Amino acid sequence: MKKLLAYPLLLGSALLSINALGNVAPAWQIDDISKSTGYTTDGENAANHQFGLVKHSNTCGSDELYVSWSSNSSDIWSLAGQTVTMDANFDGISMSIPLEVVAIRPTAGNTHEVIMGHVFANAELLDLMAHSDAVNMFMPATSDVSHHFTKGNDRFSLAGFNEARAKALSRCNSKSS
Repeated sequence: MKKLLAYPLLLGSALLSINALGNVAPAWQIDDISKSTGYTTDGENAANHQFGLVKHSNTCGSDELYVSWSSNSSDIWSLAGQTVTMDANFDGISMSIPLEVVAIRPTAGNTHEVIMGHVFANAELLDLMAHSDAVNMFMPATSDVSHHFTKGNDRFSLAGFNEARAKALSRCNSKSS
């Protein structure tokens, strides 16, 4: 009788272990974007804010920065193709990042999602992300475009970044073959 009880317990323990290993980066989402692979994390202060990177098929070794920010500005369309410089703070290390507005999508009501990118992360930035707990992104109040954005700052956890990047690389490589 004791042997019969042990098998379901062992099987249950094994399934829990597999589930825990499969969910390596719960804060990060891995998404297919056409033939590319995006890996992003949501902001803590606003529902429509995301920070992450994109790996493009056949250039999987490179990582393009991806920032999605919300806007309820009636003239948001004037930003299409413009450069928006955001400030980033990685656990006390600050830098400015010029991002190009690559897409604007209506979401609900008067709200729009502004997608920015076209900047590739270098090895130093990727290393900084790998060793930081979080990044705080700021839309400088002195910026000519800050009035277009609903909230000027957000915090993004970088917990699980290394695992998400490895998973995105694997998925990108499988699409490229």
